[in-house]
Amino acid sequence: MDHKNDSSNRPNTSVKKRNIWRTLLVIFQMSAILFFMGVFFAGGVAGGYVASLVKDDPVRSYNEINKELSSNNLTGFAYFRDKTLIGQLQTTEDRRLVTHKEVSPYFIDAVISTEDKEFYQHRGVVPTAIARAGIQQITGSAVQTGGSTLTQQLVKQTFLTRAQTMERKFREIFLAMRVERMFSKDQILDAYINKMYFGKSASGSNVYGIQAAAKGIFEVDAKDLNIPQSAYLAGMLQAPYNYIPFKAYQKNGLKAGLKRQKLVLTRMLENGKITSSQYNEALSYNIEGHLAQQRSIKAYENYPYLTMEIEKRAAEVLVNQDIEKNPDLKTKNFNQLVEERRMDIRQGGYHIYTTIDKKIYEKMREIASNANNFGPEKKPINGKKMPEQIGAALINNKTGAIISMIEGRGFNIEKMSHATAPRQPGSTMKPIAVYAPAIERGIISPGTTVVDEETEFPGYDKPPKNYGEKFRGPMTVRDALRSSTNIPALKVYFETGVPESLSYVKKMGVTSLDPVRDTGLATGLGGLTTGISVEELTNAYGTFANSGNFTDAYLIERIENSDHEEVYHHEVKPVRVFKPSTAWLVTDMLRDVIRAGTATKVRKYTSGRDVAGKTGTTNSNMDKWFVGYTPDVSLGVWIGYDKKYEVNESSFTRAQLLWGKIFTSAIKIDPSISPAGNQMAMPPGTSLRTVYNENLAKSTNPSSYSSYGTKGQGKTGSSTNNQADQTPLDSSNGSKKSDSGKNQNTDQQSGQQTDQSHNGQGKTPDQQPGQQTDTQSSPDHPAKPDQSSNPSQSGKPDHSTKSDNKQSGKQTDRHSKKKTDQTQQ
Repeated sequence: MDHKNDSSNRPNTSVKKRNIWRTLLVIFQMSAILFFMGVFFAGGVAGGYVASLVKDDPVRSYNEINKELSSNNLTGFAYFRDKTLIGQLQTTEDRRLVTHKEVSPYFIDAVISTEDKEFYQHRGVVPTAIARAGIQQITGSAVQTGGSTLTQQLVKQTFLTRAQTMERKFREIFLAMRVERMFSKDQILDAYINKMYFGKSASGSNVYGIQAAAKGIFEVDAKDLNIPQSAYLAGMLQAPYNYIPFKAYQKNGLKAGLKRQKLVLTRMLENGKITSSQYNEALSYNIEGHLAQQRSIKAYENYPYLTMEIEKRAAEVLVNQDIEKNPDLKTKNFNQLVEERRMDIRQGGYHIYTTIDKKIYEKMREIASNANNFGPEKKPINGKKMPEQIGAALINNKTGAIISMIEGRGFNIEKMSHATAPRQPGSTMKPIAVYAPAIERGIISPGTTVVDEETEFPGYDKPPKNYGEKFRGPMTVRDALRSSTNIPALKVYFETGVPESLSYVKKMGVTSLDPVRDTGLATGLGGLTTGISVEELTNAYGTFANSGNFTDAYLIERIENSDHEEVYHHEVKPVRVFKPSTAWLVTDMLRDVIRAGTATKVRKYTSGRDVAGKTGTTNSNMDKWFVGYTPDVSLGVWIGYDKKYEVNESSFTRAQLLWGKIFTSAIKIDPSISPAGNQMAMPPGTSLRTVYNENLAKSTNPSSYSSYGTKGQGKTGSSTNNQADQTPLDSSNGSKKSDSGKNQNTDQQSGQQTDQSHNGQGKTPDQQPGQQTDTQSSPDHPAKPDQSSNPSQSGKPDHSTKSDNKQSGKQTDRHSKKKTDQTQQ
């Protein structure tokens, strides 16, 4: 009898009669052939007939057979950073390789006693066993013995179809004999116990091989199987689906399986593999009470977002590693290579160790699943629910390790990860694209005066506006960033040049910039073609906390193959982007954003940590952001909807509140990720002198802010005419000395002006009366640019960089593409 070892095998009583006659016919034919082979062998009559049946079957070489017998889809696993199991990776088969020496001898005895008691004597086929099994099946005998040897079963499972024909049967016989000539009994046994199908596990996986079966059905290793467990699993080989012991998959499977187990135990007793006492003890064993719990251990079912990200990133790091070894692979499609590697990861038995902290990740998922933490759900679009979504990433600044993420609120609603998908960043772009590059280039300092006024800029059909459509006149860079005012940011961005500024953004790991379309001034306010992901933006902010060094974020710590040999290990490779002084000056300004700017809601959540950060809002309130960091970690939070809806007014500060809940929860779970008392201290040699930039300090349109008066200016007045010294920058750090003549860097003997809004120790004095706080709920909207025009692709427009430069007797207007001369009032 051929053993029906297939996941799709189901009993079908309607064809029982037909199967009996088919089996009888096969037995008769084979018996006749075997008889005539003996009688007429010399004449070759029977041999010729058999040859005609197998003439289309290829003659497989040793290497071909060995490859097929050795190739198995193996179950892979993913782990949290403490090496606890995330779960099994996605696969259609759950299989874990072992050798027969790593399996309980009771199971080996049970299989051989029941399936092939002459295993160690025959050469692949036992003709009498085939005939005996057929007669037992036809007569409905209570005692059923296997007609196929273990070798035949292995060959059928590996090479052949389930078709019950003479051709298939003789191919099975000849292949079994060939395998027996090529391989030892131990090798055949090892292949058998890893290839064969055992039905479904408690988690619903299709289990192949004894190790996966032992773990999936009894939750023990194959080496620890006892006699009754071994007998039950050995009995399943005859018809795996019929004997699945879990009611969720086979209602009467356990009852049928226990009946089959008794038969196996009887065979073991008859063959002297167990004693009568062991036989009786095994029959009384409570199999049902020792079954594995019916819970999912599949990573995809428990952590779908995370599993998808793990598979993708593991594939990417292995492909990049492959390309390093074989540069010719660069000519192939990268995404295709990643997809191929992803399938390899799912089937290759890999062990992937990640940087994710289980407790923090679970807590962040809990926060995301609490509807009270979010705004209202909007009307469905095309049948798809529209909850207010969240994306978040918590990253170690020094190493780049992703400690945790929030990918979304319901994988069944949206499978896209909101932690890694790009969204428009709004004003969170200002520190990384505008102010940090300008400070690095010596164009500004925190105390530099810049005039907030109605200004025409290239790329805009009409002058852009601030939130509230008011202008405040002269203000410091520090105040402009604190209040997230648009016009000063655009002026500074214009002064530095878009390509120059964005070159720093790219160094900070932002990969989503469009090289053709993202070249206009709007990029400084967050107007990008596709946006930036939460992960990349959070990672970029970590550069400031890391003394100007960018360390790329990563999720995969190391990868081991199925033999637990390490095939990949992440290496931390920091890259210098800014001087430490630049990073600290930006950080010091971003402290003000929390202390008295647009992110005051965060103050109560800092838990005594040194925190700096920035808010962000996009046009029509489609996106809300807060990215904050300590010396040790950076945490970015985005909220919004997947489609056209804007965030409700009640959610305007929600990103800050969620940031606070996540941050306080994380440091409560593990204070070591950001120890209290750590400070982002001012680096030695940091200049506190104020840079005077004439192009920024002078007003070209004072009437646009005169009606607003001096309200909100703070301490800007004294720095308007300041000409303090700024030490020339070292060009070896990617910066250059100012060559415009507009930044006055000469030393003054007395009365030297410095940035008075900090004390050099990372603390900022109280804000002056009248300065803006978070009472304006959304001051960081980017102005709307004309996206069709990108005149600043070549850096600065063709305007003089010197305040006294004249062309044809006329001073060039620095702020308008339409006017060549503008009178200062």
